[in-house]
Amino acid sequence: MEEQSDIPIEKKESNLGIQDYLSLGYVFLLVLGVFYQTIYFKYLGVNILEYSSILDVLISPIAVLTGDLKLLLGVVICCVLALVYAKYLPKYYDWLSKKKKYQTGKKKDKLDKVRHSLKSGSKVLVTFLIALYIMGGFIGFGIGRGQRTKEKIENDEIKLSHQITFEDGQSQNIKMLGKNSLYVFYITKGDQEVSIAPIDSNIKVIKKLKKEKDD
Repeated sequence: MEEQSDIPIEKKESNLGIQDYLSLGYVFLLVLGVFYQTIYFKYLGVNILEYSSILDVLISPIAVLTGDLKLLLGVVICCVLALVYAKYLPKYYDWLSKKKKYQTGKKKDKLDKVRHSLKSGSKVLVTFLIALYIMGGFIGFGIGRGQRTKEKIENDEIKLSHQITFEDGQSQNIKMLGKNSLYVFYITKGDQEVSIAPIDSNIKVIKKLKKEKDD
């Protein structure tokens, strides 16, 4: 009786489509957007979630990225670095496998497993690295921006950026620290505390001031 030939086991392909990946990506950015704003405003003594609507939470990734061009550029750079790292990491291990001490023994076995896992899971590796780099970018920029803003407020080094006109006709020059669909977060020259003003039925006009020229 002839032995049955081994039947190759087909790899189970992912059932996730492009739409699924886009949805997961958006949820990931949504969490990071909320996390970024929470960190930034925490340095200013404000719990931003208490002043945010559902709409503000949903558009937080777009608001954060478009509101800070440095962060947007940083995210792009993070994606590029992740792609480059994922591309050259397998080549590094291929180069390492040619070294004499990795030709035999346990080191060779471990190296072969790593090389195999990198090649078979290249898409997973790229996705993981991009997510890791972007997460690091959001957290890093949130901490950095919050810390710098806090120090400028404490040292009275803020530069006025906007003029708000209230419904009663009064105007005030301010440094805008943030804005959502419900509130404006700002500080005035010489003040140490962040002011929070509702927009609806309170603020009539928000005008951007010309940049102050250094003497």
